[in-house]
Amino acid sequence: MPTRTLRTTHVIIKVRGLKKYFELKKGFFSFGKEPIMIKAVDDVNFDIRSGEVIGLVGESGCGKTTVGRLLTRLEDPTEGFVFFLGRDIALLEGQDIKVFRRNIQMVFQDPYESLNPRNAVLQTVMEPLVNHNIGDTLEDRVEMVIQALEDAGLAPAKEYLERFPHELSGGQRQRVSIARALVIKPKVIVADEPVSMLDVSIRAGVLNLMLDLRDKYGIPYLFITHDIAVARYVSDRLAVMYLGRVVEIGETDRIILSPKHPYTQALISAVPVPDPDAKHGRIKIKGEVPSAANIPLGCRFRPRCPQAFEDCGWQGEDLVEWLEENGLLGSDSVLTAEVRKLHPDEFVLGFHLKEGKDSEKVLRFIRERTSQASGTNPMFRAIERIDKTLTDRIIEIRCKSAELSASDLAAELFTELESIVRYKEIDHPMHDIITGMRRENNKLTVDVGGGTAENLNTIEAFLKDFVKHYRKMSRPEFKGVKTISPSSSGKTVTATCNDSKEPAYKVAKDVSALITNAYVKEDMDGLGGLLLPIKVKGSRITVRIMGSDENWKKLESSLKSFLRARSESGEHRCAAAVSDISIKSTKAKQSAIVVKFRTVAEPPQFDVGEQQVACYLYKDSAV
Repeated sequence: MPTRTLRTTHVIIKVRGLKKYFELKKGFFSFGKEPIMIKAVDDVNFDIRSGEVIGLVGESGCGKTTVGRLLTRLEDPTEGFVFFLGRDIALLEGQDIKVFRRNIQMVFQDPYESLNPRNAVLQTVMEPLVNHNIGDTLEDRVEMVIQALEDAGLAPAKEYLERFPHELSGGQRQRVSIARALVIKPKVIVADEPVSMLDVSIRAGVLNLMLDLRDKYGIPYLFITHDIAVARYVSDRLAVMYLGRVVEIGETDRIILSPKHPYTQALISAVPVPDPDAKHGRIKIKGEVPSAANIPLGCRFRPRCPQAFEDCGWQGEDLVEWLEENGLLGSDSVLTAEVRKLHPDEFVLGFHLKEGKDSEKVLRFIRERTSQASGTNPMFRAIERIDKTLTDRIIEIRCKSAELSASDLAAELFTELESIVRYKEIDHPMHDIITGMRRENNKLTVDVGGGTAENLNTIEAFLKDFVKHYRKMSRPEFKGVKTISPSSSGKTVTATCNDSKEPAYKVAKDVSALITNAYVKEDMDGLGGLLLPIKVKGSRITVRIMGSDENWKKLESSLKSFLRARSESGEHRCAAAVSDISIKSTKAKQSAIVVKFRTVAEPPQFDVGEQQVACYLYKDSAV
């Protein structure tokens, strides 16, 4: 194994909050319904530093290749950023995108498919030079091709120039692919399973070649693989993906020798050990990988995790599964006799009763069974409340569009920019390029580091990209940003804002988030903890509560007071755009029993020594 020295030089690529969702195509009769989204990549964060190899490992279908395609701009992100030398690549256009494509190249998995069978090696490797107009003459380009082929281990190179792909072995084809990526001297290479299609006998040669090229030219790699042994051989740092998210990242040897996340532990335990006397117990995980269209709430590994506990985020679906496994939904059970249907909804399970059935009997039965199981099953220790609810009504909150003054828009742009662009951090791409930000009335001013023309142009382009990106993704009110222009002195870039308007559907989402993050978490008036999952459709919000008729009346009054106070304080613009709060009748007449679990967010990355782990097991031990 090669000697591994972790490099601490500057960041070339910074990935933050990266998401890629694909809409699942449905039939004609699903018209008008909410689209089903496949969350292929879901909030991925990592850096690629100059001269390092970062390995990205995980099971098939976890999103590794999609991350590689996002980094090379073969796909555009749904949300989040990929910064390449300080620029958000999602919004590069024209000449900028051409320069970017020259600087980041990809080596694909299948050398039998990635080479055009009609082109000889010379044409294949020369094509990037022609596309990017590199080389003054044909002779210059041929010399560059020969150098790239020899760097890729195909020597003497002249013997390969006129060969076609079918005349090469698998290893030689992959070396041609590497030469094609190298010939234009990129700053980053994304290698997607580059040796998985090759015979074991020639894998080591290709891997050593890639490491030699890294050492010779200082080119960093994102090395995507499902083979942990290969990843350990080539990588300085390792990122482990599960179901679209990086669950653990750190130095390779630390991850391999001391894995923290239960999924990483299970993954490494599955690697064969070539020693018949070695004790190597394999960690078994239950079930199959969940669908990326229906990712579990809380920790996404929780349904399969052998170490799951009450803080991991249990859902109504988990309780349904337990009831089935323990025979409590059989033909002779109390629940089958009394309950019309089960309705799992996020962290809640509703037992909708048959007409005229005894709700107290069902309530007593559920409480007894869950109490008995709480000593042995962590799921039941996560239950917050079991109570009745009325299904014949809802509380409806209607929203209208919100007016936004130019000064307020500038303030929100400043807040958004400051929260995302942490330019004061030493390893941030904009560190020393941006040296300060301030707002005055309807203007946001950014100070240019060094006062250089290059930094000035970088900041101007970045701000335009930033506003355009957020206007498209989640902040339509940013349409009110009128101009972004540099000062005559070249020391600042200023964004000037006009009055704007936030559409009603966006207001409804903001009000829903406000109720969830403030009213529910603070358990306002003793009612916040009784709320059932809040639903948003267009400009309307639907709220339900556990308990009696009296709770509904209290909640209606309490929500009005809560939103009025937020509106008067001026802290939450969305609260002022609520036009009506009232109780509405529904067609349903039966009552229901509701089991509500603790609401748990996706675990963040906890710093555990030299590793970052997305697991609540390390919540209290994080640095």
